[in-house]
Amino acid sequence: MNVEVGEECIRFAKVIRYFTLAGLILLVVSSAMYLLDIDPFVEPDRVVETWHLPASEFWKVNVGKEMESYSEFLYIAHPDNVAVFSLFFLALAPVFALLSILPKMKGIYRILTILVVAELLFGAVRPLILGAIGE
Repeated sequence: MNVEVGEECIRFAKVIRYFTLAGLILLVVSSAMYLLDIDPFVEPDRVVETWHLPASEFWKVNVGKEMESYSEFLYIAHPDNVAVFSLFFLALAPVFALLSILPKMKGIYRILTILVVAELLFGAVRPLILGAIGE
C-alpha cells in the first residue's frame, strides 16, 4: 500500500531535519568546548556552586554584572553562550519549517499557519517585550 505524502509535508520535514541537525551539531561542539574549558563566559566550576541562585544573582556572582533577557547573545564568542544560542536555533526550527510551506497553504490553513508562527515568535521574544530577566 502506497501512501501519498504532500509536497508541503516533505518540505516541512526537510527544513526541520536540516535545522535540527545544524542546531544539534552546534550544541554538541559548543558544549564540548565549554566542558574542555575553552574560553567560557561562566567558569564551569562556578556554575555548580551557584546554580541554585535566582538568575539575576547568578549573573552578578559569575559574570560580575546584571544580565537582561537574551543579553548573553552579546557574548556569543564564548562556547557556553553558543550552546544557549543553539537551543534558541533549535526552538526556531518549526518557525522556519512553517514559513517554508506557507506559500503552499490555502484558505484557513494559511491563517492557522500564520497564527502558529506568530505564537512561536511571540513566545521567543516575550521576555524582551516584557523586560523579564529570566527568573
